[in-house]
Amino acid sequence: MLLRRPITAIMLIIATLIFGTIALSELSVSLLPQVDSPTLLVRTDWSGAAPQEIEQRINEPMEATLSTVQGLESIHSFSRQGQSIISLRFKWGQNMDLSFLNVREKLDQVQYALPQQADRPQLVQNNSSDEPIAILGITSVNEANPDFKTRLDLKRWSEQVLSRRLEQAEGIAQTVLVGEVKPEVKINYQPKTLNRFEVSLSEVENLVSDANLFTATGELRDGWYRYSLKIQSRIQSIEDVEEVPLKTLGTGRVLKLSDVAEVELGQADPSSFSLVDGKEVLSVLVKKEYGANTVEAFDTMQPLLDELRSQNANIGITILQENASFIRNAINNLLQTLLYGALLAFIILFLFLDNWRTPFTIGVAIPVSIFLTFFVMYLSDIQLNIVSLSGLTLGIGLLVDNAIIVLENINRHRGEAASIFEAADLGTREIALAVTASTFTTISVFLPLVFLGGFEGAFFKDQAWTLSISLLASLGVALLILPVLVTQVQKEEQQSSVLGFNRYFDRLRDRYEKSLQWALQHKGLFLGIMMVLLVLAGLLLITVTKSVLPHTEPKQVRYQVQLPGNTSLQTTRQAAESTIRQTMSLKANDRSIQVLGGYTDQTNLSNLSEEGRNKFTISIPVEGYATAEQVRRRLTTYIDDHPEWSSQPLATQSALNVLPSSSEPPILFRLVGNDRRQAERNINRLQQDLQHAGLDIQLSKQYKQQINTYQLQFKKKKMMQLEISERQIIEYLESLTRGSWITDWNRQDENVPVRLVGKDQRIFDPHNITLELNNFKIPLSQLVAIERSSEPEQLERVNQTPVLSYKADLSFTDWWWNKQKIQDTLTDFARQTGIEVKVGGSVKNIAALLADMGLLLLISVIIIYIILAVQFESLRHPLIILTAVPFAWVGSVIILWMTGISLNALSFMGILILTGIAVNDSILKVDFMRRYYADTGNLHQAITQAGLHRFRPVVMTSLTTIFGLIPMLLPIGDGYAFRQSLAVALMGGMVTSTLLTLYLVPIIFQWVEGMRARN
Repeated sequence: MLLRRPITAIMLIIATLIFGTIALSELSVSLLPQVDSPTLLVRTDWSGAAPQEIEQRINEPMEATLSTVQGLESIHSFSRQGQSIISLRFKWGQNMDLSFLNVREKLDQVQYALPQQADRPQLVQNNSSDEPIAILGITSVNEANPDFKTRLDLKRWSEQVLSRRLEQAEGIAQTVLVGEVKPEVKINYQPKTLNRFEVSLSEVENLVSDANLFTATGELRDGWYRYSLKIQSRIQSIEDVEEVPLKTLGTGRVLKLSDVAEVELGQADPSSFSLVDGKEVLSVLVKKEYGANTVEAFDTMQPLLDELRSQNANIGITILQENASFIRNAINNLLQTLLYGALLAFIILFLFLDNWRTPFTIGVAIPVSIFLTFFVMYLSDIQLNIVSLSGLTLGIGLLVDNAIIVLENINRHRGEAASIFEAADLGTREIALAVTASTFTTISVFLPLVFLGGFEGAFFKDQAWTLSISLLASLGVALLILPVLVTQVQKEEQQSSVLGFNRYFDRLRDRYEKSLQWALQHKGLFLGIMMVLLVLAGLLLITVTKSVLPHTEPKQVRYQVQLPGNTSLQTTRQAAESTIRQTMSLKANDRSIQVLGGYTDQTNLSNLSEEGRNKFTISIPVEGYATAEQVRRRLTTYIDDHPEWSSQPLATQSALNVLPSSSEPPILFRLVGNDRRQAERNINRLQQDLQHAGLDIQLSKQYKQQINTYQLQFKKKKMMQLEISERQIIEYLESLTRGSWITDWNRQDENVPVRLVGKDQRIFDPHNITLELNNFKIPLSQLVAIERSSEPEQLERVNQTPVLSYKADLSFTDWWWNKQKIQDTLTDFARQTGIEVKVGGSVKNIAALLADMGLLLLISVIIIYIILAVQFESLRHPLIILTAVPFAWVGSVIILWMTGISLNALSFMGILILTGIAVNDSILKVDFMRRYYADTGNLHQAITQAGLHRFRPVVMTSLTTIFGLIPMLLPIGDGYAFRQSLAVALMGGMVTSTLLTLYLVPIIFQWVEGMRARN
């Protein structure tokens, strides 16, 4: 031991503080642990194709091939106009790098079975890196409403300067432009002119394409030398396109493209738009590298932006949104909470010890344990995030528990020992085993978390490590450092009382002794009250709100607004501008309303499945719940005034979106079957069946948008008579409507599409189209049969089976109470109609999460029992201790219900920590009672003496823990909802746990030992 080497102990303390401070400054900072869902995304574009065509010809063959990939858990795909999206979810713990390669290999095999017109499938690893760490707004300083040329210059500067500079910086992976203008070369032709010169569209396309060739054809050899041959006819300018020769006329003149068409550089049809307070801006989504730190990446970006601003005075660069400040503030607030909690815990020590010197001997355990934890976190590459730091903050009171118990035992031996050294040695040795056991029981609660897979393991592993490390450090301080400090501080006689607090405390102890005697005499009444509280807590547990994470105070309100399926992007933008005007007066003054519309971020599954040209997302900054509610009411009223519009609230855009269920509706009923029309016809019957079962559930289609299309079927006989091929009609219609792509013009590191477009053709109905082919003017209706139809905007498949999803207006409580009745109704419905119904949504994931956490709680209790059985060499005494644990949970459930805080992953972690804490004081009390009872044989006296001797350390340890948590309750600063959930659950349980330790454990001990003695 270090008892005789005080200088060594002091030097160890100083070294720990120095290295811990250095480690703290170097720790990586993040909002939440790295929880990357094991998901891959496959996106395939097929311009112009209908959803049903994409499902049959792309999704079905791709799903069949990809389903053989090892470790795959589920496949979820969407088919919509022009695009296929397939989400591959793998098992937690799967090696995603290997899975990425396996999927890429399967895509290489299946791509030859896809339609030739479809683009190559793109594979994206969908994780937290896909959420932008910042959104930048790029504007022209000199022009309020920039023209096409200025907007094109801004887009090129953003691509060629801003993006390259940012992507070269450490920690930043890529940038995505939203609302950029896209240039294209338009060849506007007149069908009459082409017919007059007998030039077909195919000839024009081929000649323009041939004018843009670049190829190596071979090499020449000259003795020892070789020379490569390269043929280049690449287009260099618009004039080169205009000068493309088409044919030689009879007069000998060469017919050029400019003779039959107008060639211009114009704007391609946009696919997205970005508005800030109603003004058009170019938004740049900045994404970090996989595994990179958000705060560090943002700090790296800031000086680069300042440098670019100084170099480009005519370009405005504004940070519209970023997460780094929230993360930094949340962590700093938690560090302050840690400090304030330590001070409050120290004040409790000072009051109880009532001495100028002694509190510092115990108080040193707090900084030493914390800074030693920071050092080990740095060595273990554990991030400083809300979860890991909360674990450390929760442990503030626990860090002094061991020291308090050791000090109390040393003081108990002061009168009997010959010297302070002997008292310190004897007192520490006597209590060492019990203190070690109590510490390891607390740590054992987290032991399963370290090895647990899935979301829970990834999310709480950091917290498990930090709390375990800090508790082990506090144990080391209590057993090794504290006795040394006691011998140095208490060499002289104990000083007189400073505040006289212990006189009041002694009176409280006397009252406790009398109340304990009353409780021992009225065991039945006391236990009856406890059972009523236990049943009440069980009922409240069902009614308490459940969620994955706490609900934070809103900083912005986000809605997605959806217009009818055939709405153009321009009309969607006008609708967005009018919505902004409606809410402008309610927004927070210092921030802007942001709107992103159309197809924005093409790498994120939630965005891909919800975006479209007829949809926009509006983000309105607010201050607090009241303003948020006003904005919601204003938006809802305005959207209700447009019956053809629909809307849905979205989660706040942050790092939380990557967590499970962050974007899913609460409950989904998925009707499985190849015939979606039959499923839709039976949905009313399903709703009636649910109502007959006593379930008032309203169902609404999740993807209810329809798009109107014209289906054309060739009249082969008529086409043969006029000698017109299908290819001619397809090319003509393609160029007449959206323009047919010919080639790409490589212009200053930019690929500009060259497109053949019919001039001045404003067609709104195919019946009005007249084809000018082979010197004939033929109405399209004579060559094809035209039929107008309606089809879903988006088709969904789950695990290679078509599904039709309906949202149900069920809360978690409704689902919890009625899940068996719902399942029985769905089973009967499937038996009668042949349509299987599967239940999905975030509520199912929350229920699974709570079930896993409950299993974790059970495993922790079993481990605690094993440790206690080993310590006490008894199977009976550990059961006495563990009977108090469920009653300790009573306080947590009641206070969650009273405060309205949800039972979420963080509050559940508070309950889990409580399980370890609740047994600590009980261990010491039972240990004292069993040893005293074994020595004297007097059961009542053993219980009475345990109450007298353990009342002080039990109350001290409980109060230091509770007061250490008080700063976490204060609703101040960013991220306080995370702190509150943890602290409230733990503090509520600590109150009941302390009362039960003081009363329930002695009652159960007397009852068990009394029965054993009688038998």
